[in-house]
Amino acid sequence: MAGPPISTRTLIIWRLVELLEGLTITLTGTGASGSTPSSIPAGNFVHNRNELPAEKVPGFILLDADEVNDPRMLRPPPGQAAMRMADQLIKMTPEIYVVLDVRKPNNINVGDDLELARLMILGAIWTDSVLWNIVGNNGNIVYDGCVTDLARSRVVRGQMGISVTFTYPLKVSEIVGV
Repeated sequence: MAGPPISTRTLIIWRLVELLEGLTITLTGTGASGSTPSSIPAGNFVHNRNELPAEKVPGFILLDADEVNDPRMLRPPPGQAAMRMADQLIKMTPEIYVVLDVRKPNNINVGDDLELARLMILGAIWTDSVLWNIVGNNGNIVYDGCVTDLARSRVVRGQMGISVTFTYPLKVSEIVGV
């Protein structure tokens, strides 16, 4: 007897875990103390945890986060109910965080290293044929932007949140009991 189907959402998350867990990024230089790590090594990663343990800094955090129905979906005209539940397009936006080591007081190369990590993560996602196959012909992968802690009135530690939205069909066959 087969188990429940594995959802497209789960497949996307599993693939992101594989990509981020295996990603190594060579950083641009040393921090103010001269002890800044030279890279973010593969394995410096946590999934669905609020922060990285000290031994995994610098590294990445992946949070499953939210999904919404794509507003472009066709709906039945007002007053007409659909005969059955139909496949829907879903937009899922997991949260990806880059966490560097603290480089106080001068934050040497923090901006450069965050930008390098952003570009490497986006490159890994956009060029990954497995992710593109998962979202399918009706889906898409879109970079939404990033937020750093490098701004006034923020705690400057060298962190960045990256927003990438995955649009994919939620198939009726994935829903248990339908």
